Amino acid sequence: MSLKTKILSIAFFTISLMGFAQSNCKELKGCERKLCELNTKLVAAKKAGNQSQVKGVEEAISQTKKNCTTKTVNNDLDKKVKEKQKEVKERTDDLNKAIKDQEGKEKINKKRKKLEEAKAELAKAVASQKAK
Repeated sequence: MSLKTKILSIAFFTISLMGFAQSNCKELKGCERKLCELNTKLVAAKKAGNQSQVKGVEEAISQTKKNCTTKTVNNDLDKKVKEKQKEVKERTDDLNKAIKDQEGKEKINKKRKKLEEAKAELAKAVASQKAK
């Protein structure tokens, strides 16, 4: 087996494992889900050799183990949804202003794209909130 084949095999295995770990996290709820997602991030940071990120994620895991309750998870999710709702409103206002001011087609399309991205992020946050 050539070196290139070995590297590709390892990369494929790693990506598959990370995808499997993330899909398992979605089946969990509350603090267990939060810890699972943090552990997935930790594995990725270690594989990437990013020591500062490893340290940060390890600290987040420690704090989560120490402080996590169903109430804190719910509050975090509620806060995230509110932030995403605010972002959608801001993007909607930006788009409406651009249309009103008759800005160029390219600018309007760019603002429309940003609004769609914000709506997708909001939908993801709402889905996470419902999964709690």
